[in-house]
Amino acid sequence: MKVNVEKPFSYQRVLKIEVPPETVGEEIENLYSKIQETATHPGFRKGKVPRRILERKFGKSIRMEAVENTVSSSLKKVLEDEKIVPLTDPDFGEVKFEDENAPLSFEVTVEVEPTVELGAYKGIELKKPKLTVTDEDIDRVLKRLQLSNAKYTPAERPAQKGDIVIVDFDSYAEGKPLKGGKAEGFPLEIGSNAFGEDFENQLIGMNQNEERRIVVAYPADYRAPDLAGKEVTFMVRMKDIKVRELPEINDDFAKDVGHSNLEELKARVRENLLKDLGNRIEHFLREQALSKVVADSKVEIPPKLKSRLSASLFEEEVNRMAQQGADRDAITEKRDKIAEFAEIEADRRLKINFVTDEIGRRENLDIPEEELKKSIEETIAEAESTDPRLRSYFNSERVRDRYKEQLRARKILDFIVSNATIEEVVEQTGPASEADEKKLIMPDTDFVSDKKEEGDK
Repeated sequence: MKVNVEKPFSYQRVLKIEVPPETVGEEIENLYSKIQETATHPGFRKGKVPRRILERKFGKSIRMEAVENTVSSSLKKVLEDEKIVPLTDPDFGEVKFEDENAPLSFEVTVEVEPTVELGAYKGIELKKPKLTVTDEDIDRVLKRLQLSNAKYTPAERPAQKGDIVIVDFDSYAEGKPLKGGKAEGFPLEIGSNAFGEDFENQLIGMNQNEERRIVVAYPADYRAPDLAGKEVTFMVRMKDIKVRELPEINDDFAKDVGHSNLEELKARVRENLLKDLGNRIEHFLREQALSKVVADSKVEIPPKLKSRLSASLFEEEVNRMAQQGADRDAITEKRDKIAEFAEIEADRRLKINFVTDEIGRRENLDIPEEELKKSIEETIAEAESTDPRLRSYFNSERVRDRYKEQLRARKILDFIVSNATIEEVVEQTGPASEADEKKLIMPDTDFVSDKKEEGDK
């Protein structure tokens, strides 16, 4: 077999393969032998049909199958011999096989992992925000904890700002019911702006069991595409009105949430805030390092691979919009922007993968089996109390392989950060969200590692 490998791009191999006629002939004979064992024809016993009849009856299809089998087996051998690992399905050119005395020739183009020209990844300069937790940060967490322990009592008056109300409603735009615009027993805090200031303000003054017509004009850039730029009419029925009573933040309050006194509660909040900030700053350093290294490296992205990932991201975004209530017209209107986003994101992700993988190869950064097992056991131990299905989840080979890849990616980023020059800068940073803050004040909170968070993605 003759093989010529061309490299028009670092990500591409063009294979020109010529197979001797004997190889195709042997495949043809094998196929005739198989078919002769079961072939039938009037006047002949099963398995005794003469070759000339088989050739007349099956010759064309056997020749085509023999060529296909030979192309497939030859390509597989060439890829193994040349140590070529295709990233996408091969693209076949013209297959030539004139007769059984002539060689079979064909051309195949495959995409492979491209050559990466790494920029600097050791000694890069990073900025690390200095950990700072203020009394205001602690007070903010305590207020959220206070809010989560509030008591609610029925109101013997019309609804006011700050009340928690339960409503039923139907909504209409341009005289037609809105898709998904009906709710029963919908809870809402007046003044939270969770449902829009205009809507909530019009609930003020309503009595229990009262019905009211509320009209809201939504701006053109409203976050829900099916409401943006529309005037919507809500037919609302007030089912319940409750007043929130907040507990006083003192030693008794601290005991109610599992601590000896208020000072101990504050100390725990400070400790967990620092831990949370530390985790986020580590993540920030990794992201900063990744951005610098990738920007300083050069790599040609395989177009077919990029196109495949881009199509997948496009589909994900369209499905996300549909789940959020966007109709077909709204999605079609944004189709070009979604496609542009998907293409840019596919390029970014692939470049990150190729660059970090090359660093991992150069520095021998891998995840031995023992390290993988240890990390999985730690993750299970940290989260088993909240999700007992986690152990069986990790029994899947696909899940373990994916988790191993994530561990390796983390190890590579940690390597870059550990070899960087880090300047600490003063920057006050508080909890990122209400959900984060709620995690910081529970007395028995276990902080699952970043590895678990990645493993769940």
